[in-house]
Amino acid sequence: MNKTMYLKRNRTLAGKMAAILLLFLPICAWAQETRPLINSTLDGVVLDVLTREPLAGATLQLEGVTHSTTTDREGKFRFVTGQRFPYAIVVSYLGYKTITVVADGSPITVLLEQDATGLDEVVVTGVAEGTSRKRLSFALTKVDNELINTVPATDASTSLRGKVAGLRIDQSGGNQGASVYLRGSKSVTGNIEPLIVVDGFVTGLRLADLNPNDIESIEVVKGAAASALYGTRGEGGIIQVLTKQGRKGRKLDITVDNELGFSDVLLLPPTSNRHHFKVNPDGSFLLVDGARVIDYQENGFSVNLHPYKDFYDNTKNILGRNSFYTNSASVSANDDRYSAYLSAQNQYRGGVSDAVGADTRQNLLFNLGYKASPKVTADITAQYSHFDSPSEAVSSRSDGLLYSTLLVEPHINLAEKGDDGRYVFFPSGSDLPGTQWSNPLYELSNKEYGYITENLLLGGKLRYAITDHLSAEGSASLQNRYYNSEVYYPIGFQTITPNINLNNGNYALATQRTDTRNGQLQLNYNRSTGKFDWGLTAKFVYESSKQTGFGGSGRNLTAPVKSLNVTEPATRSLSSSWAKTVNYGYFLNAKIAWDDKLFVDGLVRLDQSSRFGRDVGTAVFPRISAAYRITQDVDLNALTELKFRVAYGQAGSLPPFGAKDSRVAISNSGGVSYTQNDNTDLKRAVTEETELGFDATLWDRVNVQFNYAFSNSTNDFIAVPAFAPIAGSANIYDNLGAVKSNSLELEINGRAVSKGRFAWTPGLTFSRVRSEITSLGNVPEFTSGGYRKAVGASTTAIYGYSIFSSLSQLETNEAGLVINAGDGTKRVDDYAVNEFGVLVEKAALGTADEAPVFYVNEATGNAKIIGDAMPDFNVGFANTVSYGPFSLYAVLDWQQGGQKFNETAQYLTYVYRSEFSDLTAQAGKPLNFTTRVFNASQVTDYWIESTTHVALRELSLSYKIPTERLGIKKVLQNATFSLIGRNLFIWTNYKGVNVDGIGQDGFNYPSYRIVSGKLTFNF
Repeated sequence: MNKTMYLKRNRTLAGKMAAILLLFLPICAWAQETRPLINSTLDGVVLDVLTREPLAGATLQLEGVTHSTTTDREGKFRFVTGQRFPYAIVVSYLGYKTITVVADGSPITVLLEQDATGLDEVVVTGVAEGTSRKRLSFALTKVDNELINTVPATDASTSLRGKVAGLRIDQSGGNQGASVYLRGSKSVTGNIEPLIVVDGFVTGLRLADLNPNDIESIEVVKGAAASALYGTRGEGGIIQVLTKQGRKGRKLDITVDNELGFSDVLLLPPTSNRHHFKVNPDGSFLLVDGARVIDYQENGFSVNLHPYKDFYDNTKNILGRNSFYTNSASVSANDDRYSAYLSAQNQYRGGVSDAVGADTRQNLLFNLGYKASPKVTADITAQYSHFDSPSEAVSSRSDGLLYSTLLVEPHINLAEKGDDGRYVFFPSGSDLPGTQWSNPLYELSNKEYGYITENLLLGGKLRYAITDHLSAEGSASLQNRYYNSEVYYPIGFQTITPNINLNNGNYALATQRTDTRNGQLQLNYNRSTGKFDWGLTAKFVYESSKQTGFGGSGRNLTAPVKSLNVTEPATRSLSSSWAKTVNYGYFLNAKIAWDDKLFVDGLVRLDQSSRFGRDVGTAVFPRISAAYRITQDVDLNALTELKFRVAYGQAGSLPPFGAKDSRVAISNSGGVSYTQNDNTDLKRAVTEETELGFDATLWDRVNVQFNYAFSNSTNDFIAVPAFAPIAGSANIYDNLGAVKSNSLELEINGRAVSKGRFAWTPGLTFSRVRSEITSLGNVPEFTSGGYRKAVGASTTAIYGYSIFSSLSQLETNEAGLVINAGDGTKRVDDYAVNEFGVLVEKAALGTADEAPVFYVNEATGNAKIIGDAMPDFNVGFANTVSYGPFSLYAVLDWQQGGQKFNETAQYLTYVYRSEFSDLTAQAGKPLNFTTRVFNASQVTDYWIESTTHVALRELSLSYKIPTERLGIKKVLQNATFSLIGRNLFIWTNYKGVNVDGIGQDGFNYPSYRIVSGKLTFNF
């Protein structure tokens, strides 16, 4: 072989070998990539830094690469990597601060601290798509699970008390659900309750219908600037309830919660324990011709007081301590494609006496989330509740047990029972003239009644990521509310005087059903261009609500059964109702963010509703908002986050059903007649609001939110007579009213201290709200619900008669004669103030003629505005102090100012059962003085009292049982024992029954405190 051939052969071989090597290198690289050399295995656990509880579902990622893993239900993880120790791992968990730890060996323990700022948490209320808080350009308050479920309220209506600025709770009855209002009145006739949204589904529910144990968080947007997204139904603000889902990282989680305790009356007015009748030597009543005789003193007008020989504390004996318990259980599960949550609860709230059944409620919730593919996800929810509330039978004034137990003189024992163990109809002592009272316990024990409410919510959502930038969403929901009441008086029911309606039996039935349908379709388009993030959302909304009702009653039963069929046909009264409303909504939302520090959001919603005539059936609701994170450009040291924001928006509300048919024409052929026509000019009531504020974070721990909002509500609905001079004229609804409101709000919360195993998480809310009527159109001022509706007045101005309490209140003419009191012949020097702070004529002081002096004004019928229910301000304190396994939680609620008509104390004076009656008698005042101050049960300012109070609403002391130390961790993950108090104490000078209700105090169902113990197991 010559040299030339040898070189060619070797070049050929080298080329082949090089080709083979080139093919082999990628295979080697692939093999190295798919079969790494294991250099380290890292085992560890991720725990809460404070509680040392495991965090299931925490993510651990090797810094700089995509290699990651998650913790199991015990917080444990195993990390296998081709890198050698040491290396950095990024650890993150929702609601906790993300940290980077350096692992230089195995095993390790990672401690995570809760993120007080919550800047990256996603909110979903008032926005077209889920948005992080740092990008939000209007005010939103989010109340998390810890503040809701540490001391779960008996229903969700009071769960936000003291935790949201600008929110007011109106709970007129202790056992009844409360009404919730945001940022003052938007209507001349009163407050408008917020729209309740549950998991994104618009509903017709109230917060009182929801079970707090099922709530994960609540988001609140308070005014039109934020609620324009909801158009016609958003004028009262929006409260969205987000229910619990399957826990991430926990394949199966079972929680059992049992609470047992008691409830008792919190507030009662002081009453008299003496009487002013003559007595025998043994203390019994002296009877003359079978009647008692008033024991006058020698002056002939003052009375002597005597203790009752037989004294029964009917309030204490009847409204005693009652049982309370709640049993609940939940199961949650998930994997990479689905999450599921199922819960059930049974609650028992004992009645005010053994003659009244317990209020009970049962709740069921099922949530299912499913990820069909990386692009398609779906959610389903089913929620059902059943309420049985016998307390409705004793919640009204004359039917209420409180009315009888306070007014009946204590020599009558209402708790008296006969030989058969049943309450007697006519207790001993009831036969005295003027004191004939039938025993309310007899009625409650012999009549049968039921008040059932059922709620069902079914909903589904589907989301499809069409491309990386374009997505579509659709949802549909069905919500049914059913209410049924029955009252049955058996044949032979006794009454003091013959009663044809009751003595031979009576049956009444009423039902009401509301069916609500909601459907939504939405397209979202989002892009990033350089430093700009922008997006567009278009949405269509369909809403339908139908109400049907039936009522029937009859008497003279032919058989002892509960049925209208056995009532006498001639006595039957039947009625029915029907109403249906259909709304359509269309909106377009545009948003843009620059460099994660400047945000602008614009929205326009177009609404159509069947509540209006064709010409005005369409309305437009705009919103524009902007925010700037100044701390992205300026270092403010301890102020780690500061965002200024401004928002403007409009939202509306609907008139009562049938209001658009309230136009009337008159004809006079053969007399006067009315023809009802379409009121095609009736428009929506609209509130436009401007909101200014800022969000700040101090030391990366404490959040501060400040808001100032001012609004104008116009086109408010007022019903006026069509022809005022004509008696019986039909009413017409017209857009005549206008109200202006402003709200000053401050919220502070966060984990202020977190050191070792000790933490302090404070919360503070402050709000001052003002609402004033600015127009009534051409309608003269009027009184509605006890409040005066007049231009320039507060929407909660109390109207009535006034008893003077100071000489400075008297007005005189040029001649020096008093013109606003008396008969116009007296001077200021002719009057004096007595020891009860009441102005009287000086000449009558200490005589039989001593009487209060009333304000006089013939032009106004001697009545005027005498008070205001609107408080000066409200403050809430929520604090949690934790150390290791112990946790102390408390919520204080402070209301300063605000007034209320205490009709309870006033009416007790009428029968000389009040504290005032005793004091005036002891002071030697004539009985006529006491009667005149009572003023024939008219609303009078002497009985207007301040509702200033400080209340300890929630208190909990919890201990986490050391399951790991006890060796039961594998079976029982967590166990907690808590001592709980609800509505424990109220410090107030108010002497009525219920300081919480906004309306008058008229023997309302009493406020209750609940003390209990709770044991929670997590398997």
